[in-house]
Amino acid sequence: MGGDADLNLEEERTSDGPDRAEVTVVVPFRNSGPLLAQACSSLQRQSEHHWRALLVNDQSDADSLLEARTIADQDQRFRVLHVPDAPHAPGPWLARNVGIAATQTALVAFLDADDLWHPDKLREQLPLHRDDAAELSVTGYHRFRRGANGWQVMHTRIPPAQMDLGRLLRGNMIPLSSAIVATDLLRQEISTNEEAASGPFRPEHHEDYGLWLRLFARRSQLRYSCLPEPLMAYRLHADSISAQRWRSHRAVSRLLSQHCRHPLHQGLLLGRWAAARLGVQLIEARPARHKEPLPRAYSDLLEPSHGRLSP
Repeated sequence: MGGDADLNLEEERTSDGPDRAEVTVVVPFRNSGPLLAQACSSLQRQSEHHWRALLVNDQSDADSLLEARTIADQDQRFRVLHVPDAPHAPGPWLARNVGIAATQTALVAFLDADDLWHPDKLREQLPLHRDDAAELSVTGYHRFRRGANGWQVMHTRIPPAQMDLGRLLRGNMIPLSSAIVATDLLRQEISTNEEAASGPFRPEHHEDYGLWLRLFARRSQLRYSCLPEPLMAYRLHADSISAQRWRSHRAVSRLLSQHCRHPLHQGLLLGRWAAARLGVQLIEARPARHKEPLPRAYSDLLEPSHGRLSP
């Protein structure tokens, strides 16, 4: 049963009834109606059908909220939740926390409203948790945008096969929209957070990077797994590179300072992060003739004639 829902965990336990869902997908959105419809369509195309999705509204406009409600009304696997109607720091951190708090499955996945999943993502990735007991898993992913010749892959990234705090301090190598996390692991992070009501994500820029750093700092043996196949597509926007460069630099510096005892070490890591970021920008600035088209598994969702799928 779709529709709106207050953040009421008892209601969540009783209203959905039993199902076979192993994972809840948290999708925060704010004024992103058409993009939200594309992201949700990529969920509905999953070859693994047993999942739930929580569309968490962060004070969106009427059109975006209507889009979310329509999706939930037509497909009972979706529900609409709302961020509390009170001033809060900007960013999707609070919406994600609202979704995590309402999750009743053993696993949580994240999908931002402007990203897309490959149809086989859940079918390929969930066995890492079922069979290998992974607590955190990720996949490769495409970074894409519209170019003169249509939707193009600007860069394809593959996260490391192994992960620990040392590797993670070199930069955020865990793409949030590809991640599946054990719900209990996130709840342990809440229990160690002095501001427990805020949830595992905190009101900071690069809040996903901050979460990964804290998890690996507290759990040196955290069970991590990676599929190298690009099973997620991350949408690049015109202002995603230059407009927030200085803000990103300051935010990463603050995050690194929480995990580096010596200022020199922090400075070296920040320099490495900046160099890696510049390298990505140079790769993605290459002429369009060197770019591959976005695979049809994703680009079909972006066609103007694409309609919402039936559940």
